[in-house]
Amino acid sequence: MEVCNKNSVQGISVIAFFASFSPPVRYLLVFVASLVMTQFVNWAIYHWAFDARPLGPWAKPEKKGTVRTWADCLPVIGWWRLRHELAKQGQWFWMRPFLLEVIVPICLLWLYHYELSGNTLSVPRTMLLDLHGEYLAHFILIGLMLIATFIDFDEKTIPDIITMPGTIIGLLGAATVPGWLPFAWDPGRTSHVELNSCSPNAWSGWLDGPWGLAIALSIVFVWCFAICDRRWITRRGYLKAIQYFFAGLFRNNWWKTVVLVGILLAIGVVLAWNRQAALGRWPQLLSSLIGLAGAAGITWGVRISARWGLQVEALGFGDVTLMAMIGTYVGWQPGLLIFFFAPMVSILIVLVQWMLTGQKATPYGPYLCAATIWVLVDWVRMWDWARDLFGLGWIMLLVMAFCVMLMGVMLWIWRLFRGRPRVEI
Repeated sequence: MEVCNKNSVQGISVIAFFASFSPPVRYLLVFVASLVMTQFVNWAIYHWAFDARPLGPWAKPEKKGTVRTWADCLPVIGWWRLRHELAKQGQWFWMRPFLLEVIVPICLLWLYHYELSGNTLSVPRTMLLDLHGEYLAHFILIGLMLIATFIDFDEKTIPDIITMPGTIIGLLGAATVPGWLPFAWDPGRTSHVELNSCSPNAWSGWLDGPWGLAIALSIVFVWCFAICDRRWITRRGYLKAIQYFFAGLFRNNWWKTVVLVGILLAIGVVLAWNRQAALGRWPQLLSSLIGLAGAAGITWGVRISARWGLQVEALGFGDVTLMAMIGTYVGWQPGLLIFFFAPMVSILIVLVQWMLTGQKATPYGPYLCAATIWVLVDWVRMWDWARDLFGLGWIMLLVMAFCVMLMGVMLWIWRLFRGRPRVEI
């Protein structure tokens, strides 16, 4: 059996130390970490939103003279104790964060058992470190997606304060943590490797050379440009549009943050490429970057194509940055599956929301997050089903690009026919 990540450092590390504990201790620690993470998720949902609201057990009391006790800050119990204080936000406002702190830790504990039992792999695993690396990636990704989902539900936006750090963490994890990306195996299920951008084909050696570095740096720079505060307004002509573009680009200090992040990422990429023989994680880092480009690219392409065809905003740019973040944790292959399974998931979400609130319109971000969890949990069946398609490599990406353009043309034709007046006979 092939062992993945042979060159990964397996000495004294947090993951190796954690994996050395007995199973009961590990399960307990995972549950406690899940409780803490879900508390952070609830805090971030209200503090990182565009319309920030300092609510909850860890927030400053709204009413003067109110004093928080240690019991108010406990998971689950805190929201129950503060339900009357939060009543002016809505009688059942406290119920959602309360249920999150009940349900999410149980689900994350189940996911730990599910993944450590080998259910996301097609063959038995002997590398406990890799399995814990896989779970760590999913643990962090699920936390970030929960924050993005509920802010998107509340405000129809996905803030960069979620997706930018999430993307950076995804790239750092791919560069340092064994098992960060999903696993792939051959048709006979006799060997397995960590997924890379060439899977299921063999890794292309030229990607270890200067061209691989050029691709990685190009993706970093394009991503940084994409998350800048850009505005393209052509109502007063293209000359004014260019002036507005640069005026908006440097209107606030966000561009300084983006430039700093871009420089640091570029330096990190160059160092990882230069020391790839010693570190052994260059294929995974480059694959994570290509996952960013592939997942964001298909979403951005659909956004542009649908907007051109329908002349309305079909997807928000927050969905693009969200998929860019997800792509760093899963690679481009699962990223494509996630995007095209999201509409199937949306049917269930829309139905549940309609039954609970009477609303039918929902943002697209929660669908992407739900589809991500579906693909990760059911990855064995997904890979067996789509393995041959992924074997087409770049040809498949070209086909997908053609389909995106064709979709825009079809939507344009549909809009023309929809706008034609009816002829009464």
